Amino acid sequence: MNVLTDYKVIIVGGGSAGITVAARLLKESRALYGKIAIIDPAEKHYFQPLWTLVGGGVVDKKVTERI
Repeated sequence: MNVLTDYKVIIVGGGSAGITVAARLLKESRALYGKIAIIDPAEKHYFQPLWTLVGGGVVDKKVTERI
């Protein structure tokens, strides 16, 4: 069994753009697009909108980590 054949759409890159595209495709029609895979080499994702607060010293960088 080839895992990649289980998906109708494969998105390369799990940054803001990749996640946004996946969310929009799923919202538009889950039946049309089926399973969507996001491939990204990073083990962690950082929620960038909080980085303004990290820079200001209000929030620690670890708070922005998602696994």
